[in-house]
Amino acid sequence: MISCPWCGTNYNTFQSNCDNCGGGMPLPVEEDSSSPEVDLRIPPPAPRSLPRNYIWRLLFTDGWTIMAVVFTLIGAIFGSIGVALTVTLVAAFVGLPFAGIGVLFLMIGVPILVWRYREAHQTVQVLREGDPALGEITDVVQNYNIRVNGRYPWSIMYRFDVMGQAYEGKVTTLSQPDVNKQPGKPVYVLYFQDNPQLNAIYPHPYGYFGM
Repeated sequence: MISCPWCGTNYNTFQSNCDNCGGGMPLPVEEDSSSPEVDLRIPPPAPRSLPRNYIWRLLFTDGWTIMAVVFTLIGAIFGSIGVALTVTLVAAFVGLPFAGIGVLFLMIGVPILVWRYREAHQTVQVLREGDPALGEITDVVQNYNIRVNGRYPWSIMYRFDVMGQAYEGKVTTLSQPDVNKQPGKPVYVLYFQDNPQLNAIYPHPYGYFGM
């Protein structure tokens, strides 16, 4: 059985793209019956085909983005009401505080939105163009202090080596990691040679968000 590395849809036979999300499917790897069963998918050569609008899928399950959207909407509502009241002059003493609150929320929400979009864009670039390295899952923990879309997120920590230098990374997912994403399991990591700090595991857990 072949699974899409982007959304997890299973197929009995190989096909170049996933029917569900449109992402590129990896070539099937022959199983070695003499070795323990490990679903270690080798990243295809770059540039890799990602699902359509993958960056937005990352953002829509991102805890920081959700908070920033709420702040931005509140800021826009308070700001528009404040401006409308201030223009009438009669209610300017009420409109100015409303406008001030709106500006404050916008000053918080908009920079966070920009930051999270850049982070998601970097993740997409790494998944599309990054070089592969074999790494290892070091820890998997669930955070009960945060709830996103009614679920507690899981954080997957991993490490990998580049030119004898050890690097670490973390990805957070809303889905419970499967048996292949447990401590001690091997995993492929994609990274940029000029900056290995920019990295992501492959297959990338759908529903990523950074916290």
